Amino acid sequence: MKLFAWQKRLRLSHIRRSILVVLVVSAAVWILPGRARATAPVQKFHARVEQRTAEELARRDFMSVCPPFFLRDEQGRIIDPQHGVNVQQPYSPEKTCGRCHDYKRITSGYHFQQGKDEKLSPKLAALYPWMRTPGQYGGRY
Repeated sequence: MKLFAWQKRLRLSHIRRSILVVLVVSAAVWILPGRARATAPVQKFHARVEQRTAEELARRDFMSVCPPFFLRDEQGRIIDPQHGVNVQQPYSPEKTCGRCHDYKRITSGYHFQQGKDEKLSPKLAALYPWMRTPGQYGGRY
């Protein structure tokens, strides 16, 4: 079937219009997630790891090790380097990690305390006078 020039132009304009509509709708869906598509339900987790259900743990498999969290100082105040809040204070693992994890249990574990309460052997003390314990605290002897 032979098409006239005006029919070809009309057909092309419909195709262009369809492509434009698809692009605009796609952009709206990705640029305006709160308005153009349904928002995902809020994921709720128990604060303490030990209290999480099997379903919560399964949902966490696709997440990173920990959900987003704030670093906190020794008084529990938030450290926010992006906004310059409390940046001169050192972070506290007890106040930061202890909100979800059993800090006392972790810090009393064998691998955490390994060698801390042991005395250095006379041979090691002679070789490495700066060492106080044979614990595995990083670095070389």
